[in-house]
Amino acid sequence: MWPVIKANAYSHGAVDAGLAAIEAGATRLCTATLDEARAVRLELPDVPLLVLSPLSAGEEEGVAAVGRIAVTVSTPEAWTRLRDRHDIDVHVKVDTGMGRWGLDAETALRIGEELAAGPRPERLAGLMSHLATADESDRAFVDLQADRFRAIAEVFPPCARHLANSAAALRYPELAFDAIRPGLAVYGIDPMGISGLDHGLQPVMRWTSTVRSVRTLEPGDSTGYGRRFIADRPVRVALIPIGYADGYPRRLSGIGEVLIKGRRCPASATVSMDQFGVMLPDDLDVVEGDEVVLLGKDGASLVSAEEIARHVGTVPYEIICGVRATVERGDREVVG
Repeated sequence: MWPVIKANAYSHGAVDAGLAAIEAGATRLCTATLDEARAVRLELPDVPLLVLSPLSAGEEEGVAAVGRIAVTVSTPEAWTRLRDRHDIDVHVKVDTGMGRWGLDAETALRIGEELAAGPRPERLAGLMSHLATADESDRAFVDLQADRFRAIAEVFPPCARHLANSAAALRYPELAFDAIRPGLAVYGIDPMGISGLDHGLQPVMRWTSTVRSVRTLEPGDSTGYGRRFIADRPVRVALIPIGYADGYPRRLSGIGEVLIKGRRCPASATVSMDQFGVMLPDDLDVVEGDEVVLLGKDGASLVSAEEIARHVGTVPYEIICGVRATVERGDREVVG
């Protein structure tokens, strides 16, 4: 298992998430860029790393300084720069249908054979590809990509073969090959966007703020831009000092919910840049300073990234990667 900790571990904290993964039995960590690998290496000096995205021209000069790192070759130009760098371990990426980075099968095989016949054959560290539809209903295309990958893997020089992302690891365990690269599932979130709990996953991010004030609206009163919510009876509103500048989507206006003392409270007012109001149940005693859970658990209740993503028409990745916690107005805690 080689967890993906790119984008600061999807906003969970790359070093903390990486350390937890290694302690749980992972044998390698994957970053998107060399800069990400450098940052992780400062805190985790002995963990094997794999950079998934191609190096920019000239970056190969900085690989040795990171140490215990392998890079991905996914373009002919990248191989040209790395061919004579016998000190750099390589994973060869073949494009089986993703249509982004990746070599055609013939070129990938040629590079693999060159590496295996070179002065340090062990620098051929892996053969890899990436699935385009494992998190969707298009099983036929998953099978097509898997068949293409098997075809080259059968004739490729010996090395670790890896194809499966989170969705494939959960849905198609037969595609595990020699290693899997789980990303979203590591953080307890369902890559299919339904419910991680259905797969035995536990979400580990908990994003909180506090109640800044409580006020009562009389019938006809409104709160927030556009008068999205107008009271038709006396209601109490809690103001939360978080908004879309912090990563709380404006599209949650009128449909999102937060947790206060384990109770769901609707975000009935328009979400502003740095604040929004929620309607309080009549029987819930709330005062300034009470905790507000924007994402995560509060007792037995849960506001999940999958739920928020469905509300705003996006994927859970975008929700968690957008969280920008600040000491003054909110906090992000990663547990587990």
